[in-house]
Amino acid sequence: MNIDPKKLYFMPLIRGPIWDLNAIPPITYQSVESLMLQYETDPEAIPPLLPEPFKPGKSPIVTVLFNDCNGVGFMSGRGYRMAAVSVDAKFDGEQDHVEGGYVLVMPENETLAITTGREWLGMPKFFTDISSIRIMENGHLRCEASLWGHLFFGLDIKPPFKKQIGLVRKTAAAQSSKAPALGYKYIGSLDGIPDADYPTIMWNDVEMEELWLAKGGEFFIGDSGEEDIGEFKPVLDILRSLPVRKVVQAVHWKGSLVLRNDKNRRLH
Repeated sequence: MNIDPKKLYFMPLIRGPIWDLNAIPPITYQSVESLMLQYETDPEAIPPLLPEPFKPGKSPIVTVLFNDCNGVGFMSGRGYRMAAVSVDAKFDGEQDHVEGGYVLVMPENETLAITTGREWLGMPKFFTDISSIRIMENGHLRCEASLWGHLFFGLDIKPPFKKQIGLVRKTAAAQSSKAPALGYKYIGSLDGIPDADYPTIMWNDVEMEELWLAKGGEFFIGDSGEEDIGEFKPVLDILRSLPVRKVVQAVHWKGSLVLRNDKNRRLH
């Protein structure tokens, strides 16, 4: 089997090429429900978490989100759930100068989404169980990620939820679409020098059919030890190093998005 350097392949290679590198298509997510909390943390907590050459953004903002995705193009219309914790960051390279959310962790519950997004886009993905976004008896919205039956982290957003008009929805969707996810692709080598070691950028185009805003909520983190979650315990320690000093905003929206694979790339 000859491997064409002008085409994109994923494991297993026997599938053959997936796309031409100069014609990578965007991927449609026909239905998305999202719950998000943004908060201010200690400014000094962010720099140790950013690989060079990323630097902290203008404000010490942490964003925690959960997405329930369905009608996903590369999964034959199936879906998956994901979560992410990111911090505001900027990249000033030789060619690129961008600001966005540097993703610290991106747990998901579907293998195909994890392997492609990690091996190709450099997103910090790994498997967890992720609950649906649930309406509790007290009116709160809640969801969480867990590993091997042990709580990893979650969100609890309290009412009231103020539904937004169309103009606000469009403005919020446009702002979200202009805020890329920043990542760092690192793949270790069997011979010492990494097979991949560079910063990346990922874009989504968002459409919000319904949007609610709230002001209060909680980002809660599990207290599992190594005896429960093994080598993932340091992840919880890092998340706890980003204390909540002030909740900025809570958001609940329903709509769709397009993963702009045609724009996702390496940063220079």
